[in-house]
Amino acid sequence: MLIIEGSLTFREEDRDQVLAGLVDISRLSHADAGCIGYWWAEDLEARNTFRFFECWESQETFDAHITSPHEIEFGERYLPLITGATASQYAASPEPPAGE
Repeated sequence: MLIIEGSLTFREEDRDQVLAGLVDISRLSHADAGCIGYWWAEDLEARNTFRFFECWESQETFDAHITSPHEIEFGERYLPLITGATASQYAASPEPPAGE
């Protein structure tokens, strides 16, 4: 299992456009093969900074997602509007920790 988390920050004047894009990309990404979870939420302490969390069955399903037409279109449309970004990737096990 693969987990991706991070944030994107946008200007106030781009807020409505970005929110609409996040709704669309979330809906489309949830339907991608191998998607376990895909969420966006606004950072409560930093307006117009949106935190994301994605969980994928494997590196291969994530790779297919990031090369999908809707992900490429999202990047082309919204990445030029980004004023800040973070991202981290983690390998995870779907098994509970030992002893639980």
